[in-house]
Amino acid sequence: MAYTFMFYNLENLYDTLDDPSTDDDEYTPMGDKRWTRDKYEKKLSNLSEIFSAVSSAHNGFPVVAGVSEVENLKVLRDLVAQKRMSGAHYKCIHFESNDARGVEVGMLYRPDKFTLMGCEPLKLELRSGREYIGRDILSAWGSIEGEMFAFYICHFLSRRGGVASSSGFRRAGAETARDHAEELRRQYPDIKVVIMGDMNDNPSDESLSVLLRAHKTIFNVPEGEYFNPFWMLAEEGKGTSIHNHRWVLYDQLIVSYNMLPTYPSLKGFRVVRLDGKNHYGEIFCRNFMLRKGAPRRSYYGNTFDNGYSDHLPVLIKIDRR
Repeated sequence: MAYTFMFYNLENLYDTLDDPSTDDDEYTPMGDKRWTRDKYEKKLSNLSEIFSAVSSAHNGFPVVAGVSEVENLKVLRDLVAQKRMSGAHYKCIHFESNDARGVEVGMLYRPDKFTLMGCEPLKLELRSGREYIGRDILSAWGSIEGEMFAFYICHFLSRRGGVASSSGFRRAGAETARDHAEELRRQYPDIKVVIMGDMNDNPSDESLSVLLRAHKTIFNVPEGEYFNPFWMLAEEGKGTSIHNHRWVLYDQLIVSYNMLPTYPSLKGFRVVRLDGKNHYGEIFCRNFMLRKGAPRRSYYGNTFDNGYSDHLPVLIKIDRR
């Protein structure tokens, strides 16, 4: 049976309550965005429309969906409680971290397909040894039809403060996920690993291509290393968000060597092609998700536009060999 895994940056999915410990004032009824219960409910309904569209296109809701820019566990539970998503029966994972704006990553999973065995937040391991004050990585592991999988949900530091000054934090994120996966592999030698998220780096950048060791093609990927299905799409000029008036592809799912169709094992789940062009990853996009050729977001400045997100979701599909 085929299953999909998805990642989606939900763009500022806040509740309407003021959290005095974080900088969330903008997303309150009296804040600049005039973020009311009505707008919050519209945002939830719109996001559920995306999940429903994915389900219709791929014969079922994603078994695992990583998300970013979510304020807390409550907003995740409110999302999965939407009528359009009721058929998935999603369970939610979320850990509070030290993000100044109070938005972090989360994970949705279908308990009828994925049996959760463990999960924990990972603080970035900076080479300087100092503590990282920011978003954690969410790690979770368990089984699908008896095969072990590990998932890492990431949202690495953005480039807003400058590419060079922020690159070390993205490198630390890639190294932290990689090292934790290697630890799990010692306990579960056959575990399959999926690292997903808004990486704020291109597939060819050092954090992903060198430190994570994520390759461009499925061929000759050494044991312990990874394949990035979105590298080829990025080279074709495809993207998930707009920066400086052009598409960029920072949202990615990266898979371990033993999930490739070239892996010599005679059985097990493998990533499958999603079209006739040798693409193993998909940027999910429908016309209703766009406005003037860009992702239709909830706000333009402080004007509510009843949209979805400033990012498009990405997904991969696996099937038994």
